[in-house]
Amino acid sequence: MLAIVFSFTGSGANAIWAQAVAFSVAVTVTWLLNRKFTFAQHASHNWQRELMHYVAANSVGAVVTNVVYMYLILNVSVFSRNPVSAVAVGAMAGLFFNFTASRVFVFRKI
Repeated sequence: MLAIVFSFTGSGANAIWAQAVAFSVAVTVTWLLNRKFTFAQHASHNWQRELMHYVAANSVGAVVTNVVYMYLILNVSVFSRNPVSAVAVGAMAGLFFNFTASRVFVFRKI
């Protein structure tokens, strides 16, 4: 995502637009990789429904990541002094959420 945002903003694109494109690319690529490797035995024949659910789950995961980050920055002094650590903790929370949501709600046979 960083490379996409860097490339787009370096070319003069709006930072919000660049992040939206980067998120879309990242979600699509990770869905394909998860479908092929991590959850291959649970991949659905209805890939459209699966992709829609994956995008929804990862959108909530992005909210989880940012809520954890903001909470730590605003309420825990060690993180307000070192925001990179808050990014790492938020990313781990989002990663855990996304994996769990993918396993429970996205890659399941129905």
